[in-house]
Order: sequence, then structure tokens, then C-alpha cells
Amino acid sequence: MRKRTFLIFVAYIWSKTLLGLTFHPLMAVRLVTRRPILLPVIFSPIIGLIAFFVFGRIGAFLLDFYGSQRELIAIFLSTVLISILFWQALLIYLLINFLIALWKK
Repeated sequence: MRKRTFLIFVAYIWSKTLLGLTFHPLMAVRLVTRRPILLPVIFSPIIGLIAFFVFGRIGAFLLDFYGSQRELIAIFLSTVLISILFWQALLIYLLINFLIALWKK
């Protein structure tokens, strides 16, 4: 398989699994436990959180907001932070439960 074809294939599988984790986390985590090569996709919210902080620091350096705009941005960013953390916690919880069930078999 050529390099470009492989990258397209990996991007397709990653985005398909990530969409599954977003809309149907139970079925997607079950799929990941059956195919352990997809395990890094479970930790993609952490990757997103790191990118979130990097872009936040760049935005804080380039843009200045005052008054109510600053408060609205703070509320939005804190909501995104909390939701990403809860989403990651749910995925790790489901992964641990499926792995324990798989090992007990």
C-alpha cells in the first residue's frame, strides 16, 4: 500500500471511530476492545484538550477582549473544558468495563 493511500485509510478509520465515540460511545468502545489497534482513538479527547490549550494561549496572545465579551468567552471555554473531561472519563470508564469483562471470559 502506498503511503498516501495508507494515510487516507488511517484518517478514515480514525474519523469513523471518533464519530462513533461521539454519537454511540458504548458500541464504539466495544469495537475498540475487539480491535486493540484502535486504542489510541479512545484518548483523542486528551489530544483535543491539548490542542484546545495551545490555541487558547495563541488566542490570548493575539486577541484582547474586555467586559462582557471576556466573560462570555470564559463561560464558553470552561464549558468546553468540562465537557471534554467528562467525555474522556466516560470513554475510559467504558474501556475499563469492557476490558474487565473480556478478561473474565
